[in-house]
Amino acid sequence: MTNSHILSIQTALRGLNYDPGRPDGIFGARTRVATEAWLKAGGRPAVTIQPSDAGMLYQGAARHPVEEIVVHCAATRPLWMAAVPLAAKLAEIRRWHMQERGWSDIGYHYVIDRDGEHVPGRPINRIGAHVVGRNQGTIGICLLGGYEAAASDRFQDHYTPAQDAALRALIGDISRRTRIKRISGHNDHAATACPGFDVGKWLASAA
Repeated sequence: MTNSHILSIQTALRGLNYDPGRPDGIFGARTRVATEAWLKAGGRPAVTIQPSDAGMLYQGAARHPVEEIVVHCAATRPLWMAAVPLAAKLAEIRRWHMQERGWSDIGYHYVIDRDGEHVPGRPINRIGAHVVGRNQGTIGICLLGGYEAAASDRFQDHYTPAQDAALRALIGDISRRTRIKRISGHNDHAATACPGFDVGKWLASAA
């Protein structure tokens, strides 16, 4: 039986570019080494940004500059797994992607819950698996919800005010770490309803 608190720690460590192994809720040797390294670094990410790289994040061995954020939805019902921690929901999405699709990890870099809590998924320095043909140099953010959404729907039709605030804050945080040139929705790149609203109009609504 896995421990949700340990699973959350492992997920957070991966988001900071430490390697606790596959998140499994078990505090094994790799998780212990990763935790000790994180503590030794004073809570800072494992990847050191060189002076020439200041203000820019890169992904993969080819160092693709991260310049775009793509918003997604999980297409889950509003009360999906409502009584369990976000770490367990993240683990379930990771299971979908790894066991059912055969991917190496969860495809998204962040997941935002209905109450606005968010957790890292795939480390941001790794190329994601969230938009066919547009994964390099992009960060995928997934909102829980969006069941039976249409591309023409409004944000508030499927998501909460807490998610609105959290998504805007997360976009702001990422934009301070790298030079984001575009914020888009999955439906801007593929014939899909995801994330269930027009991201451009949603961004403009705060202006």
